[in-house]
Amino acid sequence: MSKPRTAADIMARNEITCLTTDSLARARQLMRDYKVRHLPVLDPESGEYRGVLTQKAMLRGAFNIANKFGMDDLEAQENKRLVESIMERDAETVQAPLPLLEAGKYFIECKHGCL
Repeated sequence: MSKPRTAADIMARNEITCLTTDSLARARQLMRDYKVRHLPVLDPESGEYRGVLTQKAMLRGAFNIANKFGMDDLEAQENKRLVESIMERDAETVQAPLPLLEAGKYFIECKHGCL
């Protein structure tokens, strides 16, 4: 096998995704079950990419909920809140043919946790 040269050579296939209308509890369960820290978020009707849900956003959301409602109500509140309420909508994407070196520079300069 040849050395990876483009983003396509290392990108994940059949990634785990969630929908804008999924609850935070469902997204948390997906992250736990599949051991991932980032979930691409899709529109439930069109299936188009709408953003990304990060572990960092999930933690921030959980802290905000716990601060407002207390730890005893965290699970119930996560079942009520939707992914679209905390997802990152302005998440940058890269195209598959992007040279790997450029993708790496972008990753470091923009301080992203995923591409």
